[in-house]
Amino acid sequence: MSQEERDARLGLTGLTPEQRRQRIAELERELAERYAVAKAKLAARRAPRPEPPEA
Repeated sequence: MSQEERDARLGLTGLTPEQRRQRIAELERELAERYAVAKAKLAARRAPRPEPPEA
């Protein structure tokens, strides 16, 4: 994928340098949030389940 194609996919074309920095920061925040959610879901799936109480 070329630099131009990548920029277009990320919505970076036609932006001023400051707008570009802001957009990249926004994308990085979104990525960090998605990563944290995925990591929490994985940890929840891996957590040992409590044993059912004996009757």
